[in-house]
Amino acid sequence: MIRRPVTGIFMAVAGLIAVTVLAVITFEPVRTGVTTLALVPELLDQGPKVLSVVAPEPARRQIGYGEIRRDRADLYLPADTPAEDAGLHGRPAVILVLGANQVALEHPVVVRTATALARIGFVVAVPADADLAAGRIRPDAVGHLIDAFEAVAGQPEVDPSRVGLAGFSVGASVALLAAADPELAGRVAWVNAFGAYADATTLLVDIASRSITIDAGVQPWQPGELARRAALGLILSAVPNRAMAEVLRAATEPAILDGGAPPAYDQRVAARLDGDATVAYRLLAARTRAEAEAAMADLSPSAMATLAALSPVTVAGAIRAPVFLMHDVGDDAIPVTHLAHLAGAIPATSLRRTTTFEIFDPVQQDTGGIGLEQVPDLMALFGHLSEVLTLAR
Repeated sequence: MIRRPVTGIFMAVAGLIAVTVLAVITFEPVRTGVTTLALVPELLDQGPKVLSVVAPEPARRQIGYGEIRRDRADLYLPADTPAEDAGLHGRPAVILVLGANQVALEHPVVVRTATALARIGFVVAVPADADLAAGRIRPDAVGHLIDAFEAVAGQPEVDPSRVGLAGFSVGASVALLAAADPELAGRVAWVNAFGAYADATTLLVDIASRSITIDAGVQPWQPGELARRAALGLILSAVPNRAMAEVLRAATEPAILDGGAPPAYDQRVAARLDGDATVAYRLLAARTRAEAEAAMADLSPSAMATLAALSPVTVAGAIRAPVFLMHDVGDDAIPVTHLAHLAGAIPATSLRRTTTFEIFDPVQQDTGGIGLEQVPDLMALFGHLSEVLTLAR
């Protein structure tokens, strides 16, 4: 006689708790926060990886893309995605845009990042770009990314109105350029640019002179090997005369890749060059920022136009998608000074957040231990990702 009321009360309370918990976890801000908490350890490869336990392994397939040149893209599909899930019922998608001298699509960092995003419900595309992979940074990288966007948006599992771009280093700049292109400006759902450069001319001066400008003052900055390789490749590709480009390569490549002092300027080498090849030699041999800037000022109009076509700041005003900017303070590929330049060029109606970190670089996450000193960075990362996910999902 007594047990029934007690049991009934217990069941009622339990039911109330269950309903409350369900309401809390389905309340979108809480749900996004929980998802972000689960995502961060996966991206950093640190801490408890709950997502790998509770969410099934995504399916994976390859597609081809590209009108001018064919490349491959890897698609990661959430495990419960039916092939017929199309149109307004399709899933949100994110295209990961890798940088110059990019790692392979099978690289553990790429696979881990794409897999984690697919586990939380995104269709994830990782397009290869053979030119960028070889360190060749050309204006047609933008059109190639647009081709990748079209291929992804056309997949039956994808909602074409919810396709975003997440770019890394040079790939982040290409993503911003694509988002400003008239073909995509009204179709990209959002852009997250991690470690983008703002202006190609400034970046070449930064790398060649091993310096950056902060508050109108020049400070030393040491570019890493990837940055030096990318800069050399960009400069050599801008020299139309292949014989002169090879002379330039032979005279400068050893010193540039070594990372020490700039190559010594040799009049015998200079005598074999002319036009933009001579300017490129002066740039690569520059000992000061002033020398590097003076060399760049003598570029031909066609070379300057090529660099402008590779510079997000020249077209940033045309970006309509929400933009999130991230940069690592210690980035040795692209200086963090480019972040402010970009933020100032993107329309205020599009720029949603800028965040700096010290816990990982744009391509390879720091594999060291996370301590208390990293807590502010972790909180900033959590806040940044939460805002992106709130919009993207």
